Amino acid sequence: MSDELAKIEAELSKRIYNLFMKKYDGNKSEFARAAYCRESTIRRILRNEQGITINLLFRLAKALDIEVTDLLKGLSLTIG
Repeated sequence: MSDELAKIEAELSKRIYNLFMKKYDGNKSEFARAAYCRESTIRRILRNEQGITINLLFRLAKALDIEVTDLLKGLSLTIG
């Protein structure tokens, strides 16, 4: 299950990165301000070095002008 979670986290980071590049053109400090977090947090998330809390996920989605469900679309964890 941990391998599966790692793949999901990597895909989520990739999706956030792609949207971030389109909207903020690589400006991490502007993205961090919009998401009400530190720039270091953004750097770690974009490098997939930090997990994302539900609270932060909603703030990132809002800063990217996207619904959380769209960020998570197609990601699932096998149970059992």
